[in-house]
Amino acid sequence: MTTTQQTSVPPDIVAQLRAMAPLRPLTQGDAYTIAEYQASKALELAGITSPHVALDWILDLPHTEVRLEPRHAMHRLSGSMTYTGGRYLILINKNDAHARRRYSLAHEWKHVIDDTAAKVLYSRFGHGDELARERKVERIADHFAACLLMPRLWVKGAWMNGIQDLPALAGLFMVSEEAMRIRLTYLGLLDDEVSREHRTYFRRVASPDLCCI
Repeated sequence: MTTTQQTSVPPDIVAQLRAMAPLRPLTQGDAYTIAEYQASKALELAGITSPHVALDWILDLPHTEVRLEPRHAMHRLSGSMTYTGGRYLILINKNDAHARRRYSLAHEWKHVIDDTAAKVLYSRFGHGDELARERKVERIADHFAACLLMPRLWVKGAWMNGIQDLPALAGLFMVSEEAMRIRLTYLGLLDDEVSREHRTYFRRVASPDLCCI
């Protein structure tokens, strides 16, 4: 498979993705659903139709700077995002593996998308526990990155076409084997019954008003 990409990504792509989220407090299920919709729309707007997903166009977006930093300057982080001087500054750990750097960029870009509304969208996460809220928000950004780099239909298509070897799938989508394993488990293609909490089978689904996104 090859990657097809437009010559020009819409400069307002971030604004378009932000508009997909209703400006209200989200449940975790809502947030996961919206993140996947946003990832799918981003691929559409970028003209990307197959693995592996190019991300270099993010570097050319308005008011966005992506910088590689050595591990010692990253304080054990793989990536970070700040808004300063009228632009979003995304720092990526240059000493991480290539697949990890790609995942970190996708993850941090989700924080850019959420930035203007995050306090509202995630206000109910953690029930007043700020650390718990931050962990949940990070998981949403992870989910967005997974959906952007390993879209549901593409992964399932590869699996149904007989590519079921973990290293082969990871190579096809240019992600780490661990990221691919987690994605396959999330999509139900790998069994993880031992570690899956029983109550997760019965949690409520995303709110009905999201079906129109």
